Amino acid sequence: MTFNVEVSEKIEQPLMSRAVLKGVVVYDSAPPSFAELRKFLAPSLKSDESLVVVQKLEPVFGIRRSVMEAHVYKSRDAVESFASKVIIARNSPRVKKAAAPKSE
Repeated sequence: MTFNVEVSEKIEQPLMSRAVLKGVVVYDSAPPSFAELRKFLAPSLKSDESLVVVQKLEPVFGIRRSVMEAHVYKSRDAVESFASKVIIARNSPRVKKAAAPKSE
């Protein structure tokens, strides 16, 4: 899957030890998952992947674009303090459950 991220705004929030990124994600087929977007953003921001948290990815109707908002924290403690557990779970890669064996 190929996609491109265009960051339009970066707002520093020193009291919360983070920077807020807003931008647009342009993709070919399907929108990227939060985990894929996180892996893409971390090296370009020169940050650890665990410090990047994608807050939202809202698709624009009719075109292959999504509006993105991500937070880049300065430390792991700041992530645990300010990011909700639901958002952190949404950013982790999905684990596929193994099918239960059929009993005969």
